[in-house]
Amino acid sequence: MRALTLFTFLITLASALPCWPQEPFTLEKYLSQVETNNQDIRSVNFSIMSIDQKIQEVDTAYVPFLGAGLSYTKDKSGPGLNSTLPTKEMDIVGLNVGINKKWRTGTSLSFTYTDMLASLDLLTPTQVIGPDKVTSLAGFQIKPSVRIDQSLIKDTKNGLTQAGIGKAKASALSGRYLLLFRKQQILQQARAAYWALSLSREVVEFRALSLERAQQVLVWNENKVKLDLAEKSDLYQAQAAYKLRQLLLQQAVEDEEKARRRFNEFRGATSSTVDESVEKIADVVDNNAGVATLVKAGERADVLSAVASLESMQFARKEAFLRTGHDVSVFGSAAFSGLDTSYAGTWEQVLSIDKPIIAVGVMYTTPLNFSISRTVRKGYENDLNAARENLAKAQLSSQNAWDELVRAWNEVKVRLALAREIRDIQSLRLEEEQRKSQRGRTTTFLRLNAENDLDDATLNVYRLAFEELMVLAQVELYSTKPF
Repeated sequence: MRALTLFTFLITLASALPCWPQEPFTLEKYLSQVETNNQDIRSVNFSIMSIDQKIQEVDTAYVPFLGAGLSYTKDKSGPGLNSTLPTKEMDIVGLNVGINKKWRTGTSLSFTYTDMLASLDLLTPTQVIGPDKVTSLAGFQIKPSVRIDQSLIKDTKNGLTQAGIGKAKASALSGRYLLLFRKQQILQQARAAYWALSLSREVVEFRALSLERAQQVLVWNENKVKLDLAEKSDLYQAQAAYKLRQLLLQQAVEDEEKARRRFNEFRGATSSTVDESVEKIADVVDNNAGVATLVKAGERADVLSAVASLESMQFARKEAFLRTGHDVSVFGSAAFSGLDTSYAGTWEQVLSIDKPIIAVGVMYTTPLNFSISRTVRKGYENDLNAARENLAKAQLSSQNAWDELVRAWNEVKVRLALAREIRDIQSLRLEEEQRKSQRGRTTTFLRLNAENDLDDATLNVYRLAFEELMVLAQVELYSTKPF
């Protein structure tokens, strides 16, 4: 009857568990699904793409710009006090085209072209051009020009504009590293969920075997009591041990279901069903047995973020010092104009350079409120000092965490080796107790003690193997290379 009860329980348990195929669903495949389907990671990836795309806007400071405008004006105000013509009304059509370009040396070059057509209706016949008097006429004005500006202090090579660009790029890079750090932390949690599922499944299997052994002890004691070879207290002890292992198996099944839900949650699913067969912890730990010491493959992303933040503050300080300081700039411009009643005549004047306009100049600027400038500069100095302290703190935290990780790795490997030896010894002890029980040379107390000790030793091996894998998962945080 007792055997039938155990058989029914195990069949029910097996039907509640998913069917796991032989081919293991590797950690790499799982993390690939997590990266594709996890909402947090997808949000981080979109934010990273946004930073990469939007930061390109700052480079437009050195991109050529084209501007063009067309205007129409109808003026019926009549002649003004300073007018040389008795104008009744005017219709003016204007076209303006300009191209501007700036270089990293601070040099700005602009080309402009102005083309204007004016139709005039006069109050009285007037002699405008030539001997004839007219009451209406059309006039054309064309003016192509070029201008060059050069800052000698603020915006020379790697000056004010470049400092602003460098500040924006370094700040964006700092944010990008923090987003990457967040993504790495999510993947680390996903690794933990994967191995937690593997651990919970191994515990379920172990608890089922433990229950089977407890059932054997129970049957053994039932038979001895029937033959009056044992006290009922031994039977009660065996019954309690059997019920306890039923309880532990039920708890293991519930823990495995929780692990399945968390496993699926990281890959964007709400189901508690996991049909895949995950890797076994023991196999992976055995594969890592040859890893004597941990090695960094890069740096922690939050440290690289602090480095980029410090660089941004350095650019910001330079930008502020240049912006609040004095400057000397020079400029030169040349324009070639033409004005005539015919379009061809106007262009002839432009091409023959009959009416050139040339200008050169120098300009000096300086702020007059020196106290505010000094205060602003001190503020940026404090920002820079704060960034240095944040970087030092991040580097210290990272190094301490790494040293602790190396220490934990070395210690857990030693403890795991000892735990395996203890498990093997307890396994041999239980086998000996089983042989003794067949010959009637042991007691229920000793047999159950051996069972309990083996359970504890085996679960301790599982726990330490899981701890070793969690240490390895944290090593991934130290794999970031500078962009």
